Amino acid sequence: MKKLVIAIVILAGLLVVADFGAAAAAEYQVSNRLRNVLGLADDPEVRVNGFPFLTQAAAGDFRDVQVSANGVPVGELRDVGVEATLRHVRLSLSDVIGGSLQEVRIDEVEGRVRLRASDLGRVIGIPDLRIEPAPPEEVEEAAEGGDEAGDGAATASDATTAAVQLTGSIDLAGEQVEVSVIGTISLTGGTQVAISPSRLAVDPGGTGPVELAPQLQQSLLGSFSTTVEAGNLPLDVTPTAVRVESGALLVAGSATDVVIRNG
Repeated sequence: MKKLVIAIVILAGLLVVADFGAAAAAEYQVSNRLRNVLGLADDPEVRVNGFPFLTQAAAGDFRDVQVSANGVPVGELRDVGVEATLRHVRLSLSDVIGGSLQEVRIDEVEGRVRLRASDLGRVIGIPDLRIEPAPPEEVEEAAEGGDEAGDGAATASDATTAAVQLTGSIDLAGEQVEVSVIGTISLTGGTQVAISPSRLAVDPGGTGPVELAPQLQQSLLGSFSTTVEAGNLPLDVTPTAVRVESGALLVAGSATDVVIRNG
């Protein structure tokens, strides 16, 4: 009985090793194809989710595949993150193992481009730039007093617009002063993201916001205003939405019935 248990444990271990080995081979093949398709300098990271892998492989249907690449240069930006979630990736395991994979079909792709605060801050000249979703109460206040800032309300009217809070140090009368801005990010021109500040708060000594002359307010708001090229989403996904997360702006979209061909 003891020998039988040991044999079963060994067999299970071998199956797990074989499963992960086959998954690694599939990940390498898909990564290699995506490197060419996405025009990347290095192979992107590919992870096939779900266990056992061999069951998915036998059906030729991988339910969830995650793809990511960092440090992608796009226009003035140097550290763009490119991500994709591939659902129901259909390919032949024999082609994967044999290295003869010519075509990969994907039922659904969700693509994302992540613009990091440090990268955006470098472009607009605010190295310590911080990005956060705008607090609801700040958005409402900006909407009520938007005309004072000269740019209207910072509200998210649809998926192509989102409210954002930007914070960073700028030069004010020869001193570096921390400024917080409430505004919007908007998807424009297909793959461009416009940052439009509408309201700011200046707290030089940490004792509370101070009122500034309208002309100076406009100058400070302009320091945060810019339009940047986000780059194309993976696998010809059309950008349809922007979002704000802690530390980054996201451009997202989806596509169905995508085909990746070798070469």
